[in-house]
Amino acid sequence: MIKMLSETSLFKGISLKQLSDIAEFCDRLVLNEGDMLIQEDEAGNSDIYVLIEGNVEVVSNNTNLTSGEVVLSHEDKELFGEIGWLTNAKRTASVRCYDGAEVIRIDGEKLMQYLEETPEVGFIITRRIAQTLSQRMEESDRLLKQILWNKNI
Repeated sequence: MIKMLSETSLFKGISLKQLSDIAEFCDRLVLNEGDMLIQEDEAGNSDIYVLIEGNVEVVSNNTNLTSGEVVLSHEDKELFGEIGWLTNAKRTASVRCYDGAEVIRIDGEKLMQYLEETPEVGFIITRRIAQTLSQRMEESDRLLKQILWNKNI
């Protein structure tokens, strides 16, 4: 588990001791096609997921403005569930295994507690999550502009 964590962008460069501490509240999940990782509108689940291998699809049924499914690979997106972890809000979309995947599930409550107790790691991790969210906002902004441009709005 420690090796897998150390190879993710979220935990890269974290000390072996700190990775060992974090690994205590992580589980390795092996998923088959169709297995659900996150359920849209689910409340009370603050776990974070790191895609190690394989493909997942993000599915949202709450709006007719989006296509039904988007397939993502590890190269596209490595981290899932970070918004629910930060805000404790309902999940905004479902994440389903597309064709087999390996995932690390991180207990969100225990991670939050560990980061509060270990502020030097807390700063690094929350900064990386903030950078991830910023990149995703930039991508969404770019996509929205393309959509509006193509619709002549």
